[in-house]
Amino acid sequence: MRTTLLRAGSLAGVTAAVLAASAGVSAADDTVAGSAFGASATVSLLPGVLTASKGITVETGQLAASRSGGPASASVADVPLEGVVTAKAISSSVVDGAGTVAAKASVAEATLPLLATVAGRVPSIRLISARCASADGHVTGSSDLAGVNLGRLGTLPAATGPNQRLGIPGVAEVIVNEQVQRYDGALEITALHVKLLDGDAKKLGSGDVKLASVTCGPSKERAPEAPPRPGGPGQVVVIPAGAPQTGDGTLAAEG
Repeated sequence: MRTTLLRAGSLAGVTAAVLAASAGVSAADDTVAGSAFGASATVSLLPGVLTASKGITVETGQLAASRSGGPASASVADVPLEGVVTAKAISSSVVDGAGTVAAKASVAEATLPLLATVAGRVPSIRLISARCASADGHVTGSSDLAGVNLGRLGTLPAATGPNQRLGIPGVAEVIVNEQVQRYDGALEITALHVKLLDGDAKKLGSGDVKLASVTCGPSKERAPEAPPRPGGPGQVVVIPAGAPQTGDGTLAAEG
């Protein structure tokens, strides 16, 4: 799995390419399925979190959702989620083949107003995307983030991997490149997952926001649901902006 992070603001000038081992999950047979969505939010915000608000509950379901069996693609423009999240566009698609499936989801020009009070600014991400594929009994996936500025929530360290966590204890947690390996062989990747923890005097509320999420693996008709487990570790190579590209299209680190 590979994650590329192009960071802006305090993260400017650095591209972090996360090269993780292949998920390498064996499926029971070659019947596979995939799903994807651009964004979802299920949050309960306390009074005062948003300007002049009395406290609200937002539950969007999966926006711009696609899956095996249809719809094969979906998109939504100008996404305002009650001041919780904004985005210029979100989209997803799933492509099925003979014993194969590929899914992808993306979010363009996203902001997170719900985190402004704890981040010291409105966090912004220029581009967020996730993808996965299942073929020959194996599942692989990756996610990409570009132009990330999370303010006081923190920056991504040079050494990171799947399921990197940032945030403020007891208030909010931001999980980058969240990877959940399910016992049925499916791999779920969410490029950015925000959790409101409702556990501190400065708490914002509770709930979850997911941006760019995909799942690939055995068809649910052939493989029953099972509890999730954390994804495997990854390795990071930090590469200066403007480094030359190698012949395989990846960025080359300076010696």
